[in-house]
Amino acid sequence: MNKALSSTALVARVGFLGFIKPQAVAAQLADASATTLGLSGNNTATVRGFGAISVNPAGLAMSGSGFSLALFPTQIRSNMDPIRLADLRDVQRIMIPEATKEDWLARVTTEGGQTGSFGIDISEVAFTSGNLGFQLSTLVVGAFSLSPGVVEGLLYGNAGRTGSPTSLDLADTSLEGFAISTAGLAIGIPIPSSSGDIAVGVTAKYSIGHDVLVGHSIGGSIQDNPITVDLDFPTVETSNGYIRDLISTGLAWKAPSFNGGGVGIDLGLMVQRDRVSFGASVLNVINTFSWDESKLRYRPGTASFELGESDSNFDQMPYESAPDSLRTLISEMAFSPSMRAGVALDLTRELTVSGDLHNRFSGQGIGLPPKFHLGLGAEFRGISVLHLRSGVALITDGIQYGGGASLILGPVNISVAGALQTGALRKKTLGQFTLSFWNR
Repeated sequence: MNKALSSTALVARVGFLGFIKPQAVAAQLADASATTLGLSGNNTATVRGFGAISVNPAGLAMSGSGFSLALFPTQIRSNMDPIRLADLRDVQRIMIPEATKEDWLARVTTEGGQTGSFGIDISEVAFTSGNLGFQLSTLVVGAFSLSPGVVEGLLYGNAGRTGSPTSLDLADTSLEGFAISTAGLAIGIPIPSSSGDIAVGVTAKYSIGHDVLVGHSIGGSIQDNPITVDLDFPTVETSNGYIRDLISTGLAWKAPSFNGGGVGIDLGLMVQRDRVSFGASVLNVINTFSWDESKLRYRPGTASFELGESDSNFDQMPYESAPDSLRTLISEMAFSPSMRAGVALDLTRELTVSGDLHNRFSGQGIGLPPKFHLGLGAEFRGISVLHLRSGVALITDGIQYGGGASLILGPVNISVAGALQTGALRKKTLGQFTLSFWNR
């Protein structure tokens, strides 16, 4: 009993590090295992079963893998700052008090704007048998940035804070989003050795781009004398967007649209000797994903209003007409190579501690996890029906801490995990639920 209590305390201490230090879905394939999030991603040397497909495919050939199945594991990420979701909930169904408006606008002005993002990663299925694994996942991600002038206009209108018309700057506002599905086939290959277990692994992936939307304001303003409105918000989007059509048809099922695609390759290595394990993987060693420019359309997004006269242009135009800045953003929406390396130590049969270093080779492209990651995790398995996990990591411009647990009912596992990223990145919350069989 004392050993169980002390082990649980160590897991708790690892999580507590995240609170005392000043200061997440995913790569091309979503992380199907809630264990990965619960350990804050510090499991490159220990991952097994369906979790290995996206993290380190060499884990499929190590003891502890074998048959595993997960159905619709889902991870959700969100953040809004400096006006947060909790602030909006406080004023739902009531008129926003003037003092609250003043406080919100002061916070937005200090921070230089209002930002927000949302992401959902769904693995429709993740399955392993022997040394083979298959996973199908979909990533849907969106983000926005509003300038202080836009926020002031939303809160007060052009009458302004004093009740008199005022000038507002609408520049520096942006909107980005995408939806991508990926199928991955992985294999782990054991290497005979007399000094311990050694394996290498490969995951081959094919991605389909369903939707993309990029919009950035080039200019725009509301002037008070005379009262004029100018809007300049060009966008690029898919001409037959899947998500947009789902919403317009009341979420009725339809065949996914194909607006881009490409293949990718991940490589992995894992070594285990006695109580020590080492793992390394390189994700997207090769990746050819790109958006199909023939399926993209440009909207100028211009509008002007003055003394009863108005003019606007939101019509779809050929993608070739889009500004170079938007075309560059679209070309950079690809998957960049990244590396992971980790070590783990089994302190006891029930308690494992692990450490990881991750780095993405390019700051551009679709990079859902932070570019840099250096962390520590711990997992306690001393309670037969309950496994506990915790992890903390220094990440790009901040820190991530998380935790999770699995309820084990024979072959059935119910796993949950949560994490928080804070710091210069501002706060982002992550949560995951996984129902799985014979692995977690």
